[in-house]
This record gives sequence, C-alpha cells and structure tokens, in this order.
Amino acid sequence: MRVATYYDILRVNRGTAPEGVRRAYRSLAQRYHPDKLHSSNDAARVMAALNEAYAVLSDPDKRARYDRAIARAQAPAGAPYRAPHRAAGAPPVREAAWPWWLLFGTIAFAMTAIGTVTYHMIVPTVAVAATHAAAQPGAADVKLTRK
Repeated sequence: MRVATYYDILRVNRGTAPEGVRRAYRSLAQRYHPDKLHSSNDAARVMAALNEAYAVLSDPDKRARYDRAIARAQAPAGAPYRAPHRAAGAPPVREAAWPWWLLFGTIAFAMTAIGTVTYHMIVPTVAVAATHAAAQPGAADVKLTRK
C-alpha cells in the first residue's frame, strides 16, 4: 500500500524546483480554497493538507529531512540506510541537535539540584544544632528544632 506524500498532494515530482512547488501550491490553493467551494465540506481539510505540504517542501532544510524520511520508509526492511548522493558543492545538511552549552547547563543544574537534596537528607540541620548545644554549658534547656 502506497501512502500519499507531500509531493503527491501538491502534484509535483521530487526534483521540482522551489518555484515549481510554489506555482503548484498557488494553483491548487486557488482551486480548492474554502471561500470558492462553499458547498464542499472537505475544502478546509484539503486546504490544510496543501498548506502543510507547502510548508515542508518550500523550506530546503525541512524538505531534505522529509526526503531522507521517505528514503528510509521506502527501503526494504533490514537494508542499511544510504544517504542520497549530494551535488558537488552543496552544503551539508545539519541535523537538529542541542547546543553543547545548553546540554552542559542542563546537566549541571540537575547535578546541583540532586546534590543539594542529597546533602540535606544526609546532614540534617538538627544534628548541627545538637552538636553546638552539647558543647555549651546548660545544654539541657536547648530545644532542637528543624529549620
């Protein structure tokens, strides 16, 4: 069973230039716009699908990720993934990743929070107050309270 892709929705080929994608989107959007098709209940659904397809195919990064996802889905089960051949001089596509400083900051914050909670569980403030009270004369009158 073949699933419709964004290319099928906009009725363009995979190699179509961005201008061709834009032309196809505009022509289909004019044809299926809900304001022109008052009697059709599916006009809003079709227009939403056209907008989603155009949003992905008009952005070069999203389009490259989408093409890789299609290639992985169409590959036979168990076959290793092979990246498509890139044209000479084309910039490499960078995958989304956390910046190193954000990852480091998140780990540092988590370690600090865990360390603080652990410290307060192991070394309660009552034990410190009891040590100071025992060292002073008249320690029997001191009430120990936890902060």
